[in-house]
Amino acid sequence: MINFKYNKTENIEEIDFNLLVNQESSINEIMMSKLKNCICSSGFLILKNTPISLNTINDLFVQYKKFFSKPYMEKNKVNMSLTNSNRGWGAPKSEQVNSNYNPDFKEIYDSGPNIDQKHEFSELPYYAKNIWPDDMSELKNLADNFYIQCNNIGLKILNKIAKVLNLKENFFSDKFDLPMALLRCNYYPERPAWAKKKDFGIAPHTDYGCLTLLFTEGDPGLEIRKFNQNWLKVKANKGDIIVNFGDMLQLWSNNQVKATQHRVIGTNKTRFSIPFFFNPRHDTVIKSYKNKDDLLAGDYLSYKYDTTYRHKF
Repeated sequence: MINFKYNKTENIEEIDFNLLVNQESSINEIMMSKLKNCICSSGFLILKNTPISLNTINDLFVQYKKFFSKPYMEKNKVNMSLTNSNRGWGAPKSEQVNSNYNPDFKEIYDSGPNIDQKHEFSELPYYAKNIWPDDMSELKNLADNFYIQCNNIGLKILNKIAKVLNLKENFFSDKFDLPMALLRCNYYPERPAWAKKKDFGIAPHTDYGCLTLLFTEGDPGLEIRKFNQNWLKVKANKGDIIVNFGDMLQLWSNNQVKATQHRVIGTNKTRFSIPFFFNPRHDTVIKSYKNKDDLLAGDYLSYKYDTTYRHKF
């Protein structure tokens, strides 16, 4: 086992979701001040007292675990490598988040928006139809409902971030009506005996999207990189949401919002986590230039997807 250096576990800023979104609360200003500090410094926060119940989170974990326990041949029926998108199961080493390291040894399951209405982006891979195991309708139903709940929370957080950035509080609202958001479950097996220094559950990286909501079962594993380049273990309770900001939001905000590098090394125990990656609609302008075309959110994500998912190489 490789010995990785990291700091002792410390507390990341905790924010009460109800107090953050309730402008009538006398403590709202304190929550907003905490949010501003997280945006500008650590790039991470822990959200408490959210509308998603612990039972809902637990039920979804149960279904994902049921899927990952299936034999390879069953999981392979919904292998995303058979598609042109990031929908379904990703086998070990199907994703390489950092080209300086080996492909990640985790497994993943990805699903996107379930949009009923007709829209101009329906043929793009970011809006591809989800694929599910034939015998797991409960997973599909729970994941679809969970996606909607995460979508609502993500937009409320972004509205508060807009206020911190001195923008209109509804600045982001019309840019997320057709979000390129992604719900995932990560399955981290025990760290393999063959793993070397460049092998990770997920290698050091920054998220390339806008905003990430992460659900865990209260077990440690995630580490974030501090200003002094040491690694800090993140500890959150069951039911809490770990929130971090991605490269897109950092770019979109002219570097006012910080995207922080993080990783999962892997231990002698299996571990699961559920991230929700919240991104705007395809044609959202995230950066304007004087002498070249505007940078669209969809084009930005396309480049990142194509250089991360190995079946897209």
